[in-house]
This record gives sequence, structure tokens and C-alpha cells, in this order.
Amino acid sequence: MSPRRSPRAGLTTGISTAALAAVLLTAGPAVAVVGPAAQDGSYPSTVKLDIGDGKRSCTATLVDELWLVTAASCFTADPAQYAQLTAGAPELKTTATVGRTDLSRTDGGTVTTVEQLVPRGDRDLVMARLAKPVTGVAPAGVPARKLSQNEDVSVSGFGRTKDEWVPDRLHYGHFTARGVAGTTIDLAGKDGAAAVCEGDAGAPVWRASGDRYELVGINNRSWFKGCFGHEDETRDGAVASRADDIADWIQTVRLTTKVPDVSNVIASADFDGDGRTDIAAVLNDGNLHAFYTKPDGTLRYGRELWAHDGTWKNYTQIIGGDFNGDGKADLIALRGDGQLFLHTGSGDGLLNPRIPLWHDTSWGTMKQIVRFRSDASGRDGLAAVWGDGSLHAYTTNPDGTLVNAKRDLWPDKTWDGMKRLASGDFNGDGRDDIAAISYDGALRLYAGNAQGTVTRAADLWHDKTWGYMRSVLGGDFNGDGKTDIAAHRANGDLRLYTGNGKDPLTSGPLMWSATS
Repeated sequence: MSPRRSPRAGLTTGISTAALAAVLLTAGPAVAVVGPAAQDGSYPSTVKLDIGDGKRSCTATLVDELWLVTAASCFTADPAQYAQLTAGAPELKTTATVGRTDLSRTDGGTVTTVEQLVPRGDRDLVMARLAKPVTGVAPAGVPARKLSQNEDVSVSGFGRTKDEWVPDRLHYGHFTARGVAGTTIDLAGKDGAAAVCEGDAGAPVWRASGDRYELVGINNRSWFKGCFGHEDETRDGAVASRADDIADWIQTVRLTTKVPDVSNVIASADFDGDGRTDIAAVLNDGNLHAFYTKPDGTLRYGRELWAHDGTWKNYTQIIGGDFNGDGKADLIALRGDGQLFLHTGSGDGLLNPRIPLWHDTSWGTMKQIVRFRSDASGRDGLAAVWGDGSLHAYTTNPDGTLVNAKRDLWPDKTWDGMKRLASGDFNGDGRDDIAAISYDGALRLYAGNAQGTVTRAADLWHDKTWGYMRSVLGGDFNGDGKTDIAAHRANGDLRLYTGNGKDPLTSGPLMWSATS
């Protein structure tokens, strides 16, 4: 198939004149990068797309077990009209092959179809949802910082090389980002030895970050210098749509397929260290994920906090906080057999291996457990409702383990009537308080006092509609310095109720929607 020679619309300034006129990459069944063949297991999140049973061929990147990022022009009859792509199912059957460096092999990896497209709109880029989750392949990393001019990057793709029309093996090449402006990246092959070839729309542009690669761009145009069939071409370079500046959007789209699988095992703490409280939740597959808050208090997907091994299905409750006082978010986890463990924060957004917190399994009899700081140590502790309805506080040692002693927080045993608890400084006096949903659906405030106990205060809500909440979590979710509540509703929605430090809460935005 002859390549298209019309430039696409909507390019921004700042990219070289040569790149502006480069040829759209979407073509017939030919996909590739000029460069060495990748070894088995290299660039495993690079995906081969077959669109329309051989009508088009593209490359994509796995960024989630259910989501790819690729070029929107792969899914339009006229690639130059990529901006007209609408959300929904692709018009042509699209098959994705994930986790196979060698396409001639049929073992390993995953072959599935694309069910839904979510176009970005302002650039030639789309997210594509798969029909079934991919296992055994680590998704690509989403960049924490933007790409800079003259940074070294690499591109991986399947298909046409300098001497093969349709090779079966993944190839890669090294490039320089010679221009980064607006929504595009101008790429130049390193030492003239690398090129992007026809059909390679959607091929990932990678930046090395430690021992992993981050997705910073999606290829969509090239001059094809060095490609098979273009031996006389002297113009070099390629153009990619930026992915480095839309990490928040990618993570927000990823959120939509995580939310329906969120279980009742959920906690709050600042897991990314940005000063806003985030959410951690065990999904129905038994894996632990973090969801990061944005400045308005809504959520985007964050990352897994633990290896993808399904072991968190054994836990019935998790509690977030800084239990060793090192400024990093930790998790206390209650296992189904009553064992209580601490996972301290590692500082890189993950958790350290667990350590036991208690000498027996008596924590399995607790009706409610919540983070609660009852002393001046600077470390979080716990408050727990015992099986007999009494309420007690537990402090922690410098290593985060629990002190083997308790303090009565309330004079009688009436707390067995409380359905859900959340904690935080709701009245702005510098002490932790407890918000409790009572048996009648009221949201009550029990204010912390100088004696280290709690005192009944005014209700935090004007009616008694809180009885249907699956859980309530305290924290500063919008970063304004005031304690809020995130309420996990019976229908799966998570709603933010903002606090101002003195008055009842105010209904805020949906942090996530169970139906989006």
C-alpha cells in the first residue's frame, strides 16, 4: 500500500519544518521500527494491533491490564481525520496481541479484542479498552515528569524494517527528542541508524527511568528514511503525540475499570506524598491499589501498592496512617484469622513487608478499627470498638508496633451501635476526633479532648441518611488543611464531604462514580 502524503491537521508550532510535512504512519499491514530485533521479554508492554482482519496494522502500549494507548488515526478511515474519532466501540474488529516479542509463536502472551475507544481529542492519541484483562505482563509506567528537548528515547514496534516487509519480531531503535512543543515530539534517529516505518502508528516512545521504561509518546508520522521500499529517501525524523503531559488523563481513564471491582476493604492516607489524602483499596481479585486525589478532591488511578499476587484477599480491614512517625503512609492490615500486621511505607509509593503488631488473634473480635492519635508522640495509633461495645485507644512505638496497653476513650459500652467510624481533626483544635454513623443513620462527632478521651459534640450532618454507607474515611482529600470525609456509598460511588474545621460537612463532588 502506498503511503499517504497529506499532513494531518492540528499540529502546534515549535516542531521542525521537516517534521510538519512528514507522512502519516497508518497504512496497510506493515508495522515497524528500523533497528535491532528485540530479545525475548524486551519491551513486553508493546502490543501488536490487527484492525479489520488485516486492513490496517498498528502498534500500541499496555498501560493497564485492561487498557492500551495508541494512535487515534489507527481507527479512522482517513488517518488525517483522527480528531473526528468518537468514543465507543471501534468500527472494525481490532485484535491485540500482548506479551509476544516473536509473533510467529503462539505460546505465551494474551490475544484479545478491543471493546471501547476513549479518544484524547486534542492529539492523535486514544485509549483502548480490552475485552479481557492481560496477566503476566507488567504495564508500562506513566511518567512522573515531562519530556525535555534533547532527551534520549527509544521506540519499539512490529513490522517493516530496512530489509523486511512484514517481520514477525519486535524491533526497537534509539532516538533523540529534538523538539518538544504543544502536543507533539519531533524525533531524530540516533547516528542515523534508527527510523520509524509505515504502519507504525501508535508505536510507543520510551524514556528509561531506573530499571523500567516510561511511556512519553505515541508515534504517528515519519519520512521513512531507512525503511524497506524507501531506500532513496534522505529526509529523516518522525513525529509523535505526547503522552508525557497527560499522565493524569491516562490515570483517570484507568480508574473507570477499577472502581466496579473495589471491595469493602478500603483505607485512606497520603500514599503519594503530595499533601492530599488518597485512597487504598483491595479489589475483588485480591490485589491492593492506590487511588490518588487531584486538587479538587476527585480521584485518578495511582498504582499497585504491593506485588500483583492476590494475597490481599486474606484481609478483612486495612487502616492507613503514619504509625512510625517517619512521614510516610503505612497500612495496618487485619487478616481473616485475627492476626494484625503493619506494612510501613517504603518512600517510593510502595509498602514494605509486613511485621506482626499483636501477640494473639484477639483483633479479629473487634467490631470497628480506625486510625486515631491519642498522644503527643507524633505517631498515629488506633481506636477500636471491642466486641462488648467499649471503645479503646492504642498508641504505637517508634517502630510502628502497638504498645501493649489500651486507654478507655468512652465511659460505657454503647459503641456496638455504631455502624461505621472515621477519624480526623474535624473541629480544627489540633486533636483527633471520631465521626461515627449511629444505628439511626446520623453522622455524629465525638471530639478529642485534653484528657485523651472523646466527648459528644454536634452532628456533622443535618439528617439521618448515612446508614447506607459501606464505609467512611477521614482525611484532607482536597489539600485545604481541613478534615473531610470520603463516603463509600451502597451503589459503589465515593462522595467527598468537605469540612471547614467548625461547621457540619458540605456535600462535594463524586470522587469516583461506580457507573462511569
